Amino acid sequence: MTMIHKIAWTAAMMLFLLAQFISGYVIFASHQEKIELLQEKEGRYFVDAAGRCMEEIQKSHSEDKSQEYVMTYFFREYMPEDVAFYKDGKELYNGSRYVFEIPDAGWQKWEYPCRSKLEQINGRYLLVFYLEKDMLEISAQTQKYSFFYVQDITSVYLESFSLVIKEAFFSLLASVGMAALLVYRIKKITKPLQAVNETQRQLIGSMSHELKTPLTAIQGYSETLLAVKLSKEQEDKALHYIHKESARLSRLSEKMMELTELYDPDCKIVMEDVLVEDLFLAVANSVRHSLKEKEIVLEREGEFFGKKKRMDADLMTSFLINLINNAKMASETGSRIFLGADAKSLWVRDTGCGIAPDELEKVKKAFYRVDQSRSRKSGNMGLGLALCDQIAAAHGGQMKMESKVKAGTKVWVEIEDV
Repeated sequence: MTMIHKIAWTAAMMLFLLAQFISGYVIFASHQEKIELLQEKEGRYFVDAAGRCMEEIQKSHSEDKSQEYVMTYFFREYMPEDVAFYKDGKELYNGSRYVFEIPDAGWQKWEYPCRSKLEQINGRYLLVFYLEKDMLEISAQTQKYSFFYVQDITSVYLESFSLVIKEAFFSLLASVGMAALLVYRIKKITKPLQAVNETQRQLIGSMSHELKTPLTAIQGYSETLLAVKLSKEQEDKALHYIHKESARLSRLSEKMMELTELYDPDCKIVMEDVLVEDLFLAVANSVRHSLKEKEIVLEREGEFFGKKKRMDADLMTSFLINLINNAKMASETGSRIFLGADAKSLWVRDTGCGIAPDELEKVKKAFYRVDQSRSRKSGNMGLGLALCDQIAAAHGGQMKMESKVKAGTKVWVEIEDV
């Protein structure tokens, strides 16, 4: 199971448990409230019926008709089903399936509207109500009448249990759906980050490979200078090599920093309206010295005078300089490189050695070189086009290339005039 799946399932299970806790509390509270409402409703009904019964019994006493069968008659006439009637502890009538004992004060659980309690008998849940009535007979003797009433509320418990099962089932389904949704959303959110992470991992691996050769040479030459007596010419040669490779490592480090920042999804660029001729002038001033070494002429072409394009000026300057440096390495001494623009794009083209069709996409990858031996000799690190590709992407565009072997290459990015 991947980390994303673990996170999603952990979150889903936490939500499931939270839902069970909340719903369980709600169901329990509802269950208790329903029992209390039943207790109050049935208790009132029981008390009212017992009151009417006692009125009739009292009348029979006043008329000297206090025989037990008369009292039982009134009890059966006025009381609901599932009731029992006792006189001084003696059972006169029992219309329920249960046997009752006259309770003491400790038996009671609820006081209003009468004493009652909840019992579980043979898998059934019962509300048992109890009421006492004292009555003074003609003979001045006080008799104690006891009333019992049973209400079966098993259905309330079964209904609550059914609700718990249903709620757990639907919560589980919802949690599984939530987990799947979380996996989808997390993957969607982290996909760009994973791509960046993979790209940076490859960059670090490639950079480690690139650093190995010059660092080994620098270490070897420095150890030789420290341990061996060399001629002046040999010392100069070793120091020149160390200086050259150190400079190359410095450039590699700078380009890697730029490239890594551009791969960051949170990379911010400053977009502004830039005059194209000012951009070209800044680029020309930056590459003048390096082109002069190979007697290469930089020419500007296209319709760009007075035109503006919306861009990050620093990044686009770096974009064009990198393209010109690549063109310089592909061009012969004394040749020309063209820097151009029109209403829809910016480009750099050369008339150099060109790139084979199957290599065009590969050259955009960091550290990839078409000609390994020539690239190493010229100091090319294979980062220029990868950097340009990311700069184009940061501007919402795409770097495009067309090339023909021994006829030259053109690289451009589409940016319209403002």
